[in-house]
Amino acid sequence: MPMERERHENLLSELLNPEIEHSRRTEILQEIRIQNDTDIHDFSENTSTADKLSRDNSDLVISNSKLFRQLGVTGDNKEDDKKIVEKEFSETITLEQLEKGF
Repeated sequence: MPMERERHENLLSELLNPEIEHSRRTEILQEIRIQNDTDIHDFSENTSTADKLSRDNSDLVISNSKLFRQLGVTGDNKEDDKKIVEKEFSETITLEQLEKGF
């Protein structure tokens, strides 16, 4: 968990005090160093996670696009379906029509 900004500023201000004991100065610097290492590690981890998620998202977009192209665009347009059925029906002929010469 990152150090709060106020805490960090207080530690830096304390370091500016010329009368601070050497042991306390060492403690403050060590605490800041540890926190910096933690922050860098967290940043690296978050960056790699963001990159992976971005790549996964791109792969999913491409896969989704391919899927829609394979299936074709199908809508719930009943009028188009009705026209197809009517066209098929109008193209059928009966035996009587064949005997009459169509």
